[in-house]
Amino acid sequence: MCGIFGYVGRPVDAADMVLTALRRLEYRGYDSWGVCIGVNGHCEIAKSVGKIGDAVLDLPDSGIGFGHTRWATHGGVTRENAHPIRDASGRLAIIHNGIIENFRPLKASLLTAGYHFVSETDTEVAVHLVARYLGDGADAVHVRRATASAFSDLRGLNAIIILDQVTQTLTAVKKVSPLVIGRGPGGVFIASDALALAPHCSEVCYLEDGYIAQLSEAGVGLYRADTDAPVTPTWERLLIDHRAVELGGYPHFMLKEMSEQPEVIERISRDGIEQARQLAALIRESYGAFFLGCGTASYAALTGAYLFSRIARRHVNFVVGSEFMYQEHFLTNRSLVIALSQSGETADVIEPVLAAKQRGARIAALVNVRGSTLDRIADFSLYLNAGPEQCVLSTKAYTAKVANLLLTAHILNGSEHVGRDLLWRAVDGVRSVLTPNFSNAVLAVAERFKHQRSLFVVGRGLSYPTALEAALKIKEVSYIHAEGFAGGELKHGVIALIEEGTPCLVYSPLDETRADILSGAMEMKARGGFIVGISPEEDAVFDVHLPIPDVGDAAPLVMAPPAQMLGYQLALLRGYDPDKPRNLAKSVTVK
Repeated sequence: MCGIFGYVGRPVDAADMVLTALRRLEYRGYDSWGVCIGVNGHCEIAKSVGKIGDAVLDLPDSGIGFGHTRWATHGGVTRENAHPIRDASGRLAIIHNGIIENFRPLKASLLTAGYHFVSETDTEVAVHLVARYLGDGADAVHVRRATASAFSDLRGLNAIIILDQVTQTLTAVKKVSPLVIGRGPGGVFIASDALALAPHCSEVCYLEDGYIAQLSEAGVGLYRADTDAPVTPTWERLLIDHRAVELGGYPHFMLKEMSEQPEVIERISRDGIEQARQLAALIRESYGAFFLGCGTASYAALTGAYLFSRIARRHVNFVVGSEFMYQEHFLTNRSLVIALSQSGETADVIEPVLAAKQRGARIAALVNVRGSTLDRIADFSLYLNAGPEQCVLSTKAYTAKVANLLLTAHILNGSEHVGRDLLWRAVDGVRSVLTPNFSNAVLAVAERFKHQRSLFVVGRGLSYPTALEAALKIKEVSYIHAEGFAGGELKHGVIALIEEGTPCLVYSPLDETRADILSGAMEMKARGGFIVGISPEEDAVFDVHLPIPDVGDAAPLVMAPPAQMLGYQLALLRGYDPDKPRNLAKSVTVK
């Protein structure tokens, strides 16, 4: 959950180049940041707590530099704990993504050996280990072997890069945690996300586990981490347009990405048929299929479980990604695990997917980032093609997942044409929600709720996972405590929380759940709840009605945007940055 970027090439304003790249990666972590360049025989570092903002660095030109945006794991959010971190000699500096699970015994051993620590991080253990293995080694080979030896001592999912001022090299090694290398006319580069490479590189090489890379002005060397045997890198074209990660006149990425949802659905209806057919074929061939995802992806997966039951008459199990390893014992070589992830780097998805593969299960991925770890692990990838998502909160990628699952369910049912028609109806439906009039109605609700401490969202059937996703969107961006519930659970404890003025969002599509959900809404209102109905039709129980079109089983696609908009407006009214909510990062690459 950290942003990493490095450069080696001709002497330029490397510090500014790194800082600019870190701004593109800040969604991966923004507790603190730092930049290091190699100059005048030592590693010169500038770092600070908080977001990068309009920071300006006053560092000399250099042909080598790297930087890091941090999401704190070990040690508080302080300048001392920000990366990069130097070794005692000042020759080496490190940036790190991951958690070193055995850092305590390693640190104890280093302290006994006389090493002095200046931070509270687990990261500092790694740079001291490299220094210990390096000793008086003077050349790049010694640095590479020392880095490989130190990394082999680490436990957990980690990626480290060592900047050595003496040899003017960046040495990188990883386990699961992502690193991608790029080359372009200006030099060679490395990052935790290919997005940061797009302005500089035309070709990339994804660093795989078990290998170590060394970047120098001469280019990129790739080696086996265990034997130091050279390996020929595999290069592929980088297809990302760096302009896709610019605001384009919008005040926030969240608003931009919400507004792109109709085009995402349209693209899936037009271009996503063949991918959905392939996924449907894999599901038909399987004996036991399982959805897994985390956070927003988990609610898309749960929606998929309802859609597959409702449309395809097919049971697909759903398990939260972080819990899947505790239920993997029933997997066989006929099982199909369908993993959903925007980034393709979520550790709580990658780890169970690898375990499932070891048991012989086939892996299908619904993923937005080509070349990501999940994409490379999977036997088949259905690309969401939602475009880069920069806001920490997922909006358009969620929509893309649900749209693809709806289409796949209809293909399994032999009603592909119905699925495509529903998607086209959803395109118009979402556009009707993303209008100034609707936005003003949502703003009025946000004005009423901006000082509330709690908010509840209820739904039934197909709208139940949407209620969970709606609550997540509101709480993660506005910090108002929001909870989603199945409407039938109200009388089983939840209704005890309703009191005079309690905000209650009620999803009421025109399906078989409507009578029951409205009955529950009446019970909440009788206890003082303020009812906001998100429904195609008005009802007397609603204190406020947010009208959405009736699009049948595509209802989740038009029910999600009102909650996204509400969360966005609440964040602004409460003075928070909707793109970078506190304590959260886009790619959760640590467990």
